Formats: sequence, C-alpha cells, structure tokens
Amino acid sequence: MSSDTRNRRFAKKGAKSSEKSGGKAPRPRRSQGMRPIRAVSAPRKPGDTQSRRPRPSGKGREGGAGWIWGFHAAKAALSNPKRTIHDIVITQKMSERLEFGAKSPSPRFALPSEIDRMLPKGAVHQGVALRAAPLEWPDISDIAAQADDDALILILDQITDPHNVGAMLRLCSAFGISALVMQDRHAPPLSGAAAKVAVGCLETIPVCLVTNIANTLQDLSKTGWFSTGLAGETSLDLSQALAGGGKRVIVMGAEGPGLRPRVRDNCDQLARIPMMSSAIPGQAESLNVATAAGIALYEARRNA
Repeated sequence: MSSDTRNRRFAKKGAKSSEKSGGKAPRPRRSQGMRPIRAVSAPRKPGDTQSRRPRPSGKGREGGAGWIWGFHAAKAALSNPKRTIHDIVITQKMSERLEFGAKSPSPRFALPSEIDRMLPKGAVHQGVALRAAPLEWPDISDIAAQADDDALILILDQITDPHNVGAMLRLCSAFGISALVMQDRHAPPLSGAAAKVAVGCLETIPVCLVTNIANTLQDLSKTGWFSTGLAGETSLDLSQALAGGGKRVIVMGAEGPGLRPRVRDNCDQLARIPMMSSAIPGQAESLNVATAAGIALYEARRNA
C-alpha cells in the first residue's frame, strides 16, 4: 500500500470520527494503566520554604502530647492542672490506685492485653494509659530572666534516646534545674517512653525546644549565664570548671559524636569528668550521657 493511499484512509477515519463528535476534535486515547496528571499546586522550587508549614517560635512550645503510660507518669499527669486528658484506659485493679479529677474523662476499663495492643510494642504500662494534649511552657528567655542567681539550665545537644531524656528529666527534678533545653528537630517525643522513665517529672520540669542551640547559648551568655560543655578530650576537670557560683548552663552532647563544633565554640569552657579506667578492652571508655549529666549537675550544686 502506498503512503498516499494510507494517508487518505486515515483522513476518512478522522472525518467520520469528527462527525460523530459533533465536529469537535476526537479525544486522544490514553494507554491502558496510565492516569491523567492533575496539578494540585504549583511546583515548589528547591529551597523554597514559602509553602511549608512555618515552624513555631520558641514560646509556648509543646511537649508530652500523645500517650502517657505507667503508674507514676499517669498519676502526675492526672494531678497536673495544666494537663488536658482526652482519654483514660485502665484496668479495674489500677483504677483503685489513681484519683480522677472532675475535668478528667470517665476511664475506660480494659484488660492488660487490650492496652498492650494500643501502645508501642514493649511498653510497660502497668495497667494504665492516658491520651493527653501537649503541655505548653514559657520561652527559655523568659525562664532565664526570672531565674535565681544560683540557677542551673541543662542543654542537650541532639540527644534523641527517649530513655536518656526521661532520665535527664528525673535529674533536673532532683537537682532543681530551671529548664531542660533541646533542639526541636532532634528531640524524642515528650510522651510515651520518655514520660515513663521520667516517672512524672515531665509534668514539673519546663522543657524548652529551640531552633538553634548555639544561638541559644549566645543569648544566655549576653544575660549573664556561664556555660560549660562536657568533652572528654579537654584537660580541665569538671570540679575545677564548676567551682564558684552564678547562673550556670551545663551542655551535654550525644554519646559518640559529642558536642557539635558550633555548639562547642559557643560554650564558655569545656570540661571533662576524670576517669580512672584505661583505654583497653574490658574497661569503660566513656559514661552513659545521663550518668555524666548526673555527675555534672551534682558538681555544679556542690560548688555553688
């Protein structure tokens, strides 16, 4: 078949199709399995932040949203007038040990196995779980401005383990810390495991989530706070570094990487915990970050 004959046949088919569609151009057929592309919004350029959800400011940052489980954590949350409880799931036996305020919802009774299925695997709930609204705390600048002359602030640089953060909250309560500060992008959920390990201290210790820890250290320094970062490679012992009083900031880095460079640079000094172990297999190379924080806070209080 010549090309002219084939083109005439296609032209006739196109004319018949046009007549059936009322003179309109026929809709092109779509291959099977393909979906039409519908633009729901304008494409975003790399680095464009206009369409992203704005990050909230430091003031009024929330913490402790979601499920809270365990006897002590639940008891503290139920006793906190600033906490809004949306749901209470509890065993009959545990309900006899807890008091429910007038603003609390009516508890729902369940078997331990039913509560297990509602929570993350391995959660030790002891027969009670609360679903709570987040807490709101003041901005770190407000806390710093109202603090006493011998106040302490604990800053965690990218410590993300909820068990360590929960242990830090207990330390903050034990040593009278004014606030626990973390970076908002690298902080574990302030509920669940962290609240369980904190045994209720989440309800009483302000946790301030900031955008930039280095900038926060600069701001605190301008208002009379003196910061000490823990670093094992320095020669200054912690007891010497924390001698004297004044408003103190203790800065803890993550296990392994330690303090980030810019955070280190904005500490007024670096100090180490002297250890008697040797760098040989079978002896401690370092301490758990919560253990190290406990030693640092004790030294700060002892030397105040």
